[in-house]
Amino acid sequence: MLDTLLELTGSEYGFIGEVFYSEDETPFIKSYATTNIAWSEETQQLYEDTKKKGMVFSRADSLYGAVLKTGQLIIANQPTTDKRSCGVPPGHPPLNSFMGIPFFAEEELLGVVGIANKDNGYHQSLARSLAPFLETCGNLIQAYRNNIEKQQLKKRLQHYQQQLSKIEDAISLGYGYTFTASAQFPSTLTKNGNPVLLTPKEMTLLEELVKNSNQVVHTSTLEEVIWKDIIVSESSLRSLLRRLRKKLPEIDIKTIRGFGFMLNNPVR
Repeated sequence: MLDTLLELTGSEYGFIGEVFYSEDETPFIKSYATTNIAWSEETQQLYEDTKKKGMVFSRADSLYGAVLKTGQLIIANQPTTDKRSCGVPPGHPPLNSFMGIPFFAEEELLGVVGIANKDNGYHQSLARSLAPFLETCGNLIQAYRNNIEKQQLKKRLQHYQQQLSKIEDAISLGYGYTFTASAQFPSTLTKNGNPVLLTPKEMTLLEELVKNSNQVVHTSTLEEVIWKDIIVSESSLRSLLRRLRKKLPEIDIKTIRGFGFMLNNPVR
């Protein structure tokens, strides 16, 4: 797909990558298709080492970082004087022009396409013409994620069935949701008997809110429980909570401005 993209756009090199988030909720790109622009034995070895597992792009002070931060199209036809650019390493092929395009699924940033060195630079009209290509990229990544989630859900279902007889505490949250806590096993959430797939941090956040149902939990308390000794920005918790609310739209989690959050559980 990358070769096709470069040919379509008249670009010299580029990448197609998926967006992930670090422990402190900082976005980064893992590229599964990257042009080999190695300029030394060391960079050639780096390319070979990362080709299969994906090359990571994590600098926020960069042109691709600007795409991650804004979620918008970034065009730089004079990268050397562009304030958003961090430059290139010594020996790196020249970067004469750059275009970074984000692609989404249901408003979630899934990935970024980055291309460089088109003669006469890049324009928004070219980005618009790539909409079908970007939609294909998004569909492929979403299908891959769905497959991974399906496998995880299957494992969680097996795990849930094994621990049913050992559940110590089952809490109804209404709307068919049941939160279960056990001293021997990780906490689980089900809806009408079916496991609900949450990430470990999402589950930790929900568990703390459930334990303190109908009480306000301070922001600092949640950050300490979820990230422990890692210092995170205020937006990290808000981002995590936004994803949890999206997965559990019926659950009423209130924001108490300037203080924290509260899970409103009418059942308790």
